[in-house]
Amino acid sequence: MRRDSTILLLLLLVTGVKAQITNSGNNITNTLPEKFQKKLSESKMVFTKPNGTSEVPIVENTDMHYDYALKLNDKNIEVRYSIWPIYKAMIDIYNNRQKSPGDTVLEPNKLHKQFALFAFSKISGGKISPNQVRLQPFTVPTVKKDFNADEGTMSMGPVGEAFSPKYTFGFYMMIHKDNAGDGYILYLFESQDAMFEEYKSITGNDNLSTALKFN
Repeated sequence: MRRDSTILLLLLLVTGVKAQITNSGNNITNTLPEKFQKKLSESKMVFTKPNGTSEVPIVENTDMHYDYALKLNDKNIEVRYSIWPIYKAMIDIYNNRQKSPGDTVLEPNKLHKQFALFAFSKISGGKISPNQVRLQPFTVPTVKKDFNADEGTMSMGPVGEAFSPKYTFGFYMMIHKDNAGDGYILYLFESQDAMFEEYKSITGNDNLSTALKFN
């Protein structure tokens, strides 16, 4: 990734750009943490807490920020949700920037294509580099039907100890909607073998796999 792209990526996604919040009437229950509700509203997303899950504390770490986490009551699987709104101010900064020859700065609605690689590498604790991350895209009809999103990808990989001392392997989903936001759904398992054993039961459970979507 070019240096100028990396700087904008970190500036916009890690530190965040503050903008006026427009509440689009999301169907958010009051039982969710206030900060998580705010992120959902900013990203034009809705979240329905799946049955058979319990809220668990967020693990503070420097690898991948996330906003909410659940544990399946009958399985040793944790699901973490990371929400990244696309603010109007981000679009304005991009459109009003001073362009230079060979400008490769990514438009905010395209940042997820690089950020997913960066994020999943960071989650691994350096076990895999960004160019080793493999993303499998959803088909457009599937991601539209299941998440009301414009794009989506799946991936899997090792989990570093800083991100979670309890789990060593993860299955990840990313959903994106233009001018709304990006959502990362991170399923954490005890091991790679455990992930393969539980994969179908997790992805086949609509109550769980599509709990987060765009409205």
